[in-house]
Amino acid sequence: MKKGKKSGFNLNFINTNRSYFFLLLILLCGLFEKNFFSAYNICAVTGNGSLVIYLGLGFTLCLIAGHMDLTVMYVSTFASLLCLGLRASSGLPWAVCILIATLSGTLVGLINGILVTKFKIHSFIATLGMQFVVKGAMYIYTGGAELSTGRDYALNEALNGTVGPLPVSLFFLITTVVTFLLMVVLRYTAFGRNLCMIGGNLETAWLAGVKSSFVTTMTFIISSTICAFGGALNGIYSGSASITMGEKGISPLMIALTAAIIGGTSIYGGKGSVVWTWVALVAIAFLKSLCKKTELQVLVIAAILIICIFYETLAQYHRDRVVGTRPNLHLEYLKECRK
Repeated sequence: MKKGKKSGFNLNFINTNRSYFFLLLILLCGLFEKNFFSAYNICAVTGNGSLVIYLGLGFTLCLIAGHMDLTVMYVSTFASLLCLGLRASSGLPWAVCILIATLSGTLVGLINGILVTKFKIHSFIATLGMQFVVKGAMYIYTGGAELSTGRDYALNEALNGTVGPLPVSLFFLITTVVTFLLMVVLRYTAFGRNLCMIGGNLETAWLAGVKSSFVTTMTFIISSTICAFGGALNGIYSGSASITMGEKGISPLMIALTAAIIGGTSIYGGKGSVVWTWVALVAIAFLKSLCKKTELQVLVIAAILIICIFYETLAQYHRDRVVGTRPNLHLEYLKECRK
């Protein structure tokens, strides 16, 4: 009996920390790749993967709340175009351009939240429709043209440059700081607890006095704001932006969704961590550097995703079977989530 419990604990421990094991596996494989751990490669990989991390953070927040935000990639692209466009046409300071671009994401998030909470439209449908609205706004703003920083390379070089002795770019460092600030909000604030509660059980949250409409709306606002901020920085980091960003190869939106699930965020809502998503996306960034061919990247990521979903489905089935058979099941479930 004890042996079975120990085996179950080990399996649960591996599943809970699967994003870390995923990253460790990729790094171990990197030992056999030439120049994989060079400072230049680490800086390039983490910097190029930062945009998708912002998308993953926004997607994770909405999944925890029991919703989906399919506008994250389009909001990010629009913010990138708006930031570069304002700088080129008006000559505004970068700080002002980034702020305006970020606020555009805030507006989209507010509209998404109102559609879901006030008009009772399912988040999948509401955000799917907003995709086309945002993309139409991009075409109107740019006329389909690609925008760039021109000869203004100062901030571009700063975001691409390493931070002291660390082999990572300033862009990635900012991304990491944003991730851990979100982690603090989710773990140690009433908003974070309420967010998990409405995602886990909306009726229980209502009985507990949680203003679910407010929390849901704020979740969409934070999600879009983060993605817009990341998109604005990515436009400066890359030096250019276009409407078709991310449409070649694996879609960043799909990578963000995949990383959230691989990281342990429940597709049923109520459970997840932005840090887990951050780790999973860093692992995927290194995987793309390790596997040069796109088809191989897709194969590996898909295999890991299928394993994670299969385990989550079995675990959920097991929990549903034992509901009502143990008086302290909710305490056992909370204990399991904390492992």
